Amino acid sequence: MRNLKRALNVLKDHVAAVMDVEFSPTGEELVSASYDRSVRLWKRNEGHSRDVYHTKRMQRVFSAAWTPDNNYILSGSDDGNIRLWRARASERQGVKSARQRQQLEYDRALVERYKHMPEIRRIHRHRHLPKQVKKASEIKGEELKAIKRREENERKHSRKGETKRRSEREKMVLQTEQ
Repeated sequence: MRNLKRALNVLKDHVAAVMDVEFSPTGEELVSASYDRSVRLWKRNEGHSRDVYHTKRMQRVFSAAWTPDNNYILSGSDDGNIRLWRARASERQGVKSARQRQQLEYDRALVERYKHMPEIRRIHRHRHLPKQVKKASEIKGEELKAIKRREENERKHSRKGETKRRSEREKMVLQTEQ
């Protein structure tokens, strides 16, 4: 039986309400649709999104779904459109020659080998965001930093052992019923 005292994961990149979440057919990834006019892709065991999809015309996104072949994502937004997105936007579709496959494997191995380097990590993690979402995420970051600072000050100025640090995953569980 699963331990319900702590969440398995907390996904933290949206800046507005999440309207829909769906697992991929493989169960290794999630897609989420949000009121902040973006669609985000997540790996199951990571806390931050691996990709963000948005367009200038797209309004609030109310639904998102994977196609059964795990190659595309469908999203439905407030503007009345259904959009089709590639699950891996940078990969080319179609048949690849042996040389292309070999080059792709080599490129992935290079990224994997040097992913700890600051420049490689910066390039790999960079995602263009709409101005509204970027500004809202900056404001949200400042608010979270202030909350963390306040909790740390409370911990410093209270008796030893009176207030304990709770992980983010433990904070998400409010109550369990038997």
